[in-house]
Amino acid sequence: MGGWIPKSREVGKNIVGHIRMGQVHLENRRLAEAQAEAQKALAIDPKLLLAYLLLARVHIAEDRLDEALMDCNQAVRLNPRQAEAHGLRGHILHRRGLEAQAIASYLRALRLDPGLTSVRMSLGYLYQTLGQLQESERELRRALKDDAELVVGHLSLAEILFASGRPEPALACAQEATRLSPQLPKAHYLRGKCLLELERFDEAEDAFESASALNPVGVIALLARAARLLRSGEFDEALSWCDEALRIQPGFSWAHALRGLVLVEQGQLIQAIEALREGLKFNPGMAQVHYQLGLVYQRLEQRTEAMVSFREALRLDPLLSAAHAALGDLYADREDTKEALEAYASGLAIAGEPAPNGTIDLGSVVGPSS
Repeated sequence: MGGWIPKSREVGKNIVGHIRMGQVHLENRRLAEAQAEAQKALAIDPKLLLAYLLLARVHIAEDRLDEALMDCNQAVRLNPRQAEAHGLRGHILHRRGLEAQAIASYLRALRLDPGLTSVRMSLGYLYQTLGQLQESERELRRALKDDAELVVGHLSLAEILFASGRPEPALACAQEATRLSPQLPKAHYLRGKCLLELERFDEAEDAFESASALNPVGVIALLARAARLLRSGEFDEALSWCDEALRIQPGFSWAHALRGLVLVEQGQLIQAIEALREGLKFNPGMAQVHYQLGLVYQRLEQRTEAMVSFREALRLDPLLSAAHAALGDLYADREDTKEALEAYASGLAIAGEPAPNGTIDLGSVVGPSS
């Protein structure tokens, strides 16, 4: 990966500082500040591709897609072989409803860098929305060939195979997702759907019961209240609701994880690590929790442990842009300009909505609505 590595060490450090702060502002939706940092980086180097990717992400967050597309086009003009720029351009074109052009950009990115799992998953999703299930299946299988433990890949492939009228191979994918992430309700739910279609009724009932047991409505309500209290700064109350959820269901992984986040806010970092690791003991496939654990290690200056956690988060979910940014911060701390900028670039090329530090997605706990 190249195209943005400064020749001067001092200039490189200054650029890293601006991009680093831009990422922080972007993740916390301080979009004007993120844009200002990108402009400062461009003032140092007007041909800095990474700054244009940061600007594109800001404009995407502001729903200013025409400007975001211009940012990506400028990045591509500066270096037509920069795969991340083509991938982000594909996302913008998809958002604008220009599906054929989006597919062309995604394919261009993958020709340049076949290992961009996030782009391959986005392409697979686009094919799926267009009803091109054969093409979607092809891309997902390629992603899983690169990373056989990609839970989201197995789940997506199970959905496509089921929609294609092939419940038997869909069941195999759902079972693999269940093996990799046994406390994920959606995996059990998909397994139940496949078994029901195959008229294996007793097994289907067991699968649906497993999904229901992992998605207890009462406990989810307690955690939702705890999350609201956490966001409003009422940490003692939030901790009480987490403890109540764990009293009802001691092995509920997300309750341990949310409890860990509350402890972080209370400054009890060692206890927070214990709570987050307890959650991962019950469900090691929670990418966001690995990421949050890495942030705690980072605060304690345990950089090796932090890097292990961030890398595990990205192994489980290559689309977790904040984890790419966090890796970039670790590289920046040890003044590894090249690695830092490349990590930031990987995160900026993922165009999802950034989740601020100190949050987990409770929506991933809840099973399918349909």
